[in-house]
Amino acid sequence: MNVQLAPQPQHTLPTEMYRVYEATDPFHPRPYRLALCLAREKRLLEDISSGRRLMHLGRMLMETREAALACTGAEALYL
Repeated sequence: MNVQLAPQPQHTLPTEMYRVYEATDPFHPRPYRLALCLAREKRLLEDISSGRRLMHLGRMLMETREAALACTGAEALYL
């Protein structure tokens, strides 16, 4: 007897990505590392471009799926 089973859907939890950037702003005397999740990155970039946030994101230093790793590598968080 040859029975074919339909493939079962894969149930996986959504995995968030985190990035660590070098950032500057007028309130800090030197550049610092900022960790943020990709879900909020778009909003932060909109806030920067509109002038609601007086900061500049420099080069990206790290991209990871592990929040703890991103937080360890950062001095400020935008999660």
